[in-house]
Order: sequence, then structure tokens, then C-alpha cells
Amino acid sequence: MFSWMSPHWSLPAPLNDGSQMWNDQLWRNGYRLQSHCSGAAWRVVCPGSVRQAVGQESTCFDVFDRLAGPPTDYGPETHLVVLIHGLLRTRRCMKPLASHLTLAGMGPAVRVDYASTCLPVRDHAASLRRVVEGLPGTSRISFVGHSMGNIVLRHAIGDWQQAGDPHGILPRLHRAVMLGPPNQGAAIARMFGKLGLFRFVTGDGGQQLGNAWTDLQPHLATPPCPFAILAGDLSPYRACNPLIRGANDLLVSVEEAKLEGATEFVTMPLPHATLMSDRRALDFVTRFLTEADAKPASESSPASESSAADPANAEGSANANAKSAANANATSPDPATHYPTGRS
Repeated sequence: MFSWMSPHWSLPAPLNDGSQMWNDQLWRNGYRLQSHCSGAAWRVVCPGSVRQAVGQESTCFDVFDRLAGPPTDYGPETHLVVLIHGLLRTRRCMKPLASHLTLAGMGPAVRVDYASTCLPVRDHAASLRRVVEGLPGTSRISFVGHSMGNIVLRHAIGDWQQAGDPHGILPRLHRAVMLGPPNQGAAIARMFGKLGLFRFVTGDGGQQLGNAWTDLQPHLATPPCPFAILAGDLSPYRACNPLIRGANDLLVSVEEAKLEGATEFVTMPLPHATLMSDRRALDFVTRFLTEADAKPASESSPASESSAADPANAEGSANANAKSAANANATSPDPATHYPTGRS
């Protein structure tokens, strides 16, 4: 007798049933094995985002293994990039970045889904670890996270370090780019954290970025590889959120995005919601992930350092570095501002 959760009972169907409720657990050749946030069901999704099966973990894993085929050993020359969306988002918002990276000749871009509003960050980190540990071969792995996705990444790195990295993931880490990361928590989440509606909409994740930040922060690690931070700064347009102190992108301030040890820290006049889709941001991510050697911003040209000391010179310094910074391209009237960091 078939149950309603049997993969034989479930017809293939496009995913329009709430990606916010599912966590990716494995990725292989574009196929994904997912678990429901309640833990009561699993499903298999094909590269075209069509559900192929739904049921118990063991049954769905067999279907996943059959459909996805054997793991592809990409080899050490391949550069896999894992893209992690933010709070209240899904993997769909990372599609423009994935396409941009593919056009730049990089390896498969793995866009992961996680139930950002349904579970705490530690559970999202556990799912991310399983996905990354299941990536075959010895290829280099880079990460690009948007907003809370960076906190999930930092938690996962901390977990690997705490456990002694049994799967040898840390030596494979190549680079990371953080887009609008609330690396110091989020003032906006603290401000609205006590409101029932905010807690209902954002779940445990929203609380952990706000009033529960002090409990979460000790579990977060700094990436042990070169990493860049891109923060949104709408102050040139006088469009900052007045509820957040200082320059911000409407949700995260420039100060909240900072993290000691960054190889490069850049601001662009972009709102939080477009940091993973605006062409200038995409060019910046691609440039940082593909350049031969990540040079600390503190060792960059004097013009780059002067832009931090004197904001009035930001435009000139960005234009002086236009050839090496893809985000200061000739079609954009809004150059990025580079800040020196202390990474050695």
C-alpha cells in the first residue's frame, strides 16, 4: 500500500510549493536531495527544479543516487563555487550570479537552498556542511554568500574547525565573497526582534541576527582563506535607512558588515536586495574569485588607501584602479570605495 509520502505516489511537479521549507542535503550533477524543515519528509529535485520523488530519507536517497548518476570527479583544476542566499530568500535569487560565473569560465555553481525562516543557523550550517562534504573530487571550493548566508557559512567553518575537519574540506577552500554580511549582528533585527510579527516572519534566524546574537557569535569562525566583503552604502544618494546608525544599504550598515582579516573591503551604492544581482557586484565577485593572488587592501596602491581616508577622493581612486576592479567599469557612474584591511 502506497503512502502519500511514497516516491511512487508522487508525480513529477515543478517546485512551486515553498522552497523556504526545504534544506538541501546533497548536490550531484545538478540533482538535489532535500529534507523538509519538520524532518518528516525528503524529496529529490532535478536540475530543472522539478520534484522527482518525495518520501523517507533512505528511499529518496536511492532515487537521488539513481537519477544523479555517479559523482563527477572535477579534479583540482576545477573551481566549484557554492552560492548561499540570505534570510527570506531562496536559491533563485542567486541565479544571475551563477550565470555570470559560468560565463566567466568557472566550474559548476552550486546554488543551495535552506529553510532560512524555519530553523536556527546551526541547522542550516549542518546542511551546508553535508552538501559541501558530498561534492566529489579534489576541486577547489569557493563561497559567495548574501546577508545571513554568510553567517551560515561562518558557522559551518567553525563546525569544521571544532570537529577537526574530518572530510578535509578546509584545505580545499579557495576564496569567499561576503555580500552585505551582518558580521556584527543587525541593529534592525534587534530593533524589531521583540515584535511578534517579526518573529513570526523571520523565525529563529531573524532572532539570532538580533537579540540572540551574543549566543550565536562564539560559534562563528573567520574564513581561513582570502575573503572579500562588499557592503551597500546608499549615503551618496541620501537614501540610507534612518533607523540604522551610519551608512547602510537599508538593512545592514557598513560597520556591521566588517570582519577583521578581510582581504578586501568594498562599498557600492547598492541596496541590500540587489547586492547579488547588480552587474557591478557580479563583476566584483568574479574578479575576486578569479584573480591569481589576493593582495591585502593594506598593501594596495596609495590611491586606494586615500579613498578611505578622504571620501571625496573615492571616485578618483576607484577610477585609477578601474583596470583591476571590474566593478568600477566605464558603464557605471557609481564606483566602489575600497577600504584598507589588516589581513596579512
